Amino acid sequence: MRRSQHICLTLVFTALFATPSAAQTKAPVQGGIAAGADIGVFFPDTIFEKTFTIDGYGEYYVMPHVSIRGMLGWASPGFENLTEDHFRQVRLLFNGVYYWKRDNLLPFVTAGAGAYFVRQLLTGVDPDSETRGGLNLGGGLEYLLGGGGAVRGEVRWDLVSEPPGLPDASGLTVTMGYKRYF
Repeated sequence: MRRSQHICLTLVFTALFATPSAAQTKAPVQGGIAAGADIGVFFPDTIFEKTFTIDGYGEYYVMPHVSIRGMLGWASPGFENLTEDHFRQVRLLFNGVYYWKRDNLLPFVTAGAGAYFVRQLLTGVDPDSETRGGLNLGGGLEYLLGGGGAVRGEVRWDLVSEPPGLPDASGLTVTMGYKRYF
């Protein structure tokens, strides 16, 4: 089992960092696409502990400085001072992104909406999951590496609807990752 995981990870990283001739673009172009992954920290509402988060996304460039992004993210913050209880969140977000170009730097802003699939994972209890709507906005910076790749950092605030009597899924996400232009 362990060997197959290493092989899968090797294939994923090879696909991300390989430089085929189709990926030689140095910047986003109209009609281009990109894909990437980020890891970081999610700072949720005060009743939760900060936690690891991971995001995967794809972008389509409607203009060189404007893209439409679809993102799938995951986080599972624990309840403050309760080691076994968690509030798992899966985020499906759709954003518009605007970029500025400064040599190899691409600062950007983003805003959008999405569905937040949340579930309380409590010891001895199996509550139902629920879907909430929400808005998000943020910004960040990409550094173009050449050969179709970029490293990036992003800060995003998710404002999620909160039904009365249930935990708040809103919070701040700080991530860094790798993006590949195709």
